[in-house]
Amino acid sequence: MKAISILNLKGGVGKTVTAVNMAHILATVHKKRVLLVDCDSQCNATEFFGLRPDEDDVTLDNILLGEAEPYYQENVYKTDYTGLDMIPASDGLMDLDMSHISDGRIHGRVLAELCDAIREDDAYDYVIFDCPPAFNAASAAALLASDEVIVPIKLDAFSVRGLANVRRQIENIKRINREVRIAGALITMWRNVPVVLEAEGSLRDCGLLPVFGQIIRRTDKVDEMTFRQLPIMVSSPTSAAAKDYLAFVQEYLEPPVTMDEVLRGGSGDGI
Repeated sequence: MKAISILNLKGGVGKTVTAVNMAHILATVHKKRVLLVDCDSQCNATEFFGLRPDEDDVTLDNILLGEAEPYYQENVYKTDYTGLDMIPASDGLMDLDMSHISDGRIHGRVLAELCDAIREDDAYDYVIFDCPPAFNAASAAALLASDEVIVPIKLDAFSVRGLANVRRQIENIKRINREVRIAGALITMWRNVPVVLEAEGSLRDCGLLPVFGQIIRRTDKVDEMTFRQLPIMVSSPTSAAAKDYLAFVQEYLEPPVTMDEVLRGGSGDGI
């Protein structure tokens, strides 16, 4: 089982869109067993899949606070898609910050323990954490549980500069979770205009972190997808974004090997 955090400290870059579509494609196209964990107090992924937990239902904040066992079977919710389950968020996550870890109210490795239980029972092939645009208790717990991090990025000056902060936070987490690595940055909302092409070239050349070869083109079909609450492969399967997300997931599963890597006798690895 592999655990993946979808993370960027900047909002509006396509984190949740990437998380829900990657989870859906892995489950429906590649027939993987996927658990999607909504770590964002905005609850966008939870609402996207039509989940509306009652006050007595278990959500992620209950798990983080130790009010519910991290063991997955008791806490997962089925979606309408075979192979894709969820642990939903609630607005209770708003009340949790890093101080809750330092004062012991949150056990920082609770999501890592959840992943350990999943591995022990061979229950899922992938756990995907949809992280908030902030380094808080939920995102820290997700990173401590993750094998890899995917960083969606919209090509503007603010987002590109923010990548250094993302890398620094992940390097800090590596002191505790030595296994976590950056799988790559995923360029979203791409347009064929000079400023975006220049920014893309700079990002790929700077060496700050790996960049996926596949980009996600900007299309209104993504906005329509969120209103319809249907993954892009359901709402608009022939759109540019659907084709791009399919290709991205394929690249993630089978990353290309460069000639330099062949000569070194290895395959591509993130940071």
